[in-house]
Amino acid sequence: MTMPPSPPAEDESAGDHPGVAECLRLLDAVPAAAASSPAFRRHWPSISASLAALSASLASPAFPPAAPLLAPLAAALRALLSVSAAGDAHAPRLGHLHTVSLLSSTAAELSQLAADARLLASAPAPAHSSSAAAAAASGSAAEDALVSRLRLGSAASRSAALEELATTATTLPAPSAAAAVSAVAALLDSAAAGGGGDLRERAVAALAALAVSDAARPALAQEAGAVVPHLCRALESGSAAEHACAALLPLTASSRDAAAAVAARGGVAALLSACAGGTPAAQAAAAGVLRNLAAFPDLLPAFRDEGGAVPLLLLQLVSLGTPRAQEQALGCLQRLTAGDGDEAQRLKVDVFQAGALACVRDFLDGGSSSCGDEPPGLAPALGLLRNMASFRYIAEIAAASGSGGGGSFVAHVAAALGSDRSATRTEAALALAELCGNAGGGRIGKAARRQQQQQHYEAIVADAAVPRLVWMLEAKAAGERDAAARALAAILAASSACRKAFRKDERGVVNAVQLLGDPSGSGVEERRFPVWVLLAVAQSRRCRKQMVAAGACGFLQGLVTAEVEGAKRLAECLGKGKMLGVFPRT
Repeated sequence: MTMPPSPPAEDESAGDHPGVAECLRLLDAVPAAAASSPAFRRHWPSISASLAALSASLASPAFPPAAPLLAPLAAALRALLSVSAAGDAHAPRLGHLHTVSLLSSTAAELSQLAADARLLASAPAPAHSSSAAAAAASGSAAEDALVSRLRLGSAASRSAALEELATTATTLPAPSAAAAVSAVAALLDSAAAGGGGDLRERAVAALAALAVSDAARPALAQEAGAVVPHLCRALESGSAAEHACAALLPLTASSRDAAAAVAARGGVAALLSACAGGTPAAQAAAAGVLRNLAAFPDLLPAFRDEGGAVPLLLLQLVSLGTPRAQEQALGCLQRLTAGDGDEAQRLKVDVFQAGALACVRDFLDGGSSSCGDEPPGLAPALGLLRNMASFRYIAEIAAASGSGGGGSFVAHVAAALGSDRSATRTEAALALAELCGNAGGGRIGKAARRQQQQQHYEAIVADAAVPRLVWMLEAKAAGERDAAARALAAILAASSACRKAFRKDERGVVNAVQLLGDPSGSGVEERRFPVWVLLAVAQSRRCRKQMVAAGACGFLQGLVTAEVEGAKRLAECLGKGKMLGVFPRT
């Protein structure tokens, strides 16, 4: 037998490491031990080539001294030495079949370890040059080597590469991130075929890390068809469920097909299980995926199939979950109750019967009593309240509950109109419109059945809500302006105190008139709300003069032609006022 060359001199950085030094010692001992055992003859050419390649790689300055393949390499080399020591009188004797099997499997493992070691040694050492180009080239080579280790190598090498990817995913540039996503998707397929449970869990964790990266998300969306089935299976595993939810979160947000695949594979039930018994991070991610699924009306039957478990578990998360979990759970409930279809209406009833009003009120009470920033779930909580209040029966209950001052829904909504966030102000205005428009046939607090309570609600809206809504009519976002006009139309029609407060602010009429001709608004049909606002105060001669001076007559001509509701009546009212203005009163 021709023995392999002696190992090169050890490099200080790698050779001084105990793991590398031990492997080099074993590599040096195997050839001499194999020469004394005829059992090596058949497999020696393969083993010899692998030993030579391993010796060169371990001695390379670029080889990482803490590489995870050192442990399996040392174990394989010791297995070879055990074969050569079988002839010793004091060593345990191995049968012929056992020896042949051991040498065959060890030779194949050494060949794979040699390929992995070659990949590790080919990665350049950290650049010490101040040149940005040199550093970029070094980083690109290291990233290519990482992707190669994901595609080629033993299970131990791939597992180590997945761990490294999980920690460096956010730093990968777009090309490397796309290659990594493709490699992990292929690895998941091979792990599923080969039953590698531990490898599959590490691959799911790597996908969760890639999902956080903006550079990797486009590639992840392209591979959605390949990875979603694996992620759905991982949802049923307690240890991998958290990472599976984190990976599904951006996928289901950007792809309807991915969301449909999750729902079709029983994902709603698995996600609800994660909401009920997962870690806090898993609960928040699972609620976020459910929120994404609820955005598609055709997927609502998947929620209905779970019966009352959906609202109960989500409301429990609102009561006991982290702020992030509360935000996602409230957002899911808001979307489930947002539509006008039969499924959405039935879900709205289910959510109400599960105690949504009390849960939302407790959430709003907790947010108002705590010091600090606005709770992240405030906007979806107000959106859920708006959806619930679209039922007159529920709106009357909401208006009557918590009537003792600051704990009322009306007070919370009025306070939210002063938020620094446009989305929160918009949801608050829409919620106020539903509460005031549907509670007791258009009279604020009529369900409370007492005049004192009605006056209390009117005072809250007139003093706190009206000035803020007038200010919102000047907002940059068209949706916020439309929401403010909708809310003002509802409350001005319901309360004389609110109409008085609106007339006091000279900006109110002018801002409403400007919305009549706003080219950036939601559409001609939405102009009916500022029309209704102006109609509510058109009995005031002073307000009519302000409307005419602001150009309302010109805007109304187009709205009358478009048959916008109330436009013709307002135009006639202003026209009559102008006629009377020609002849002074005697």
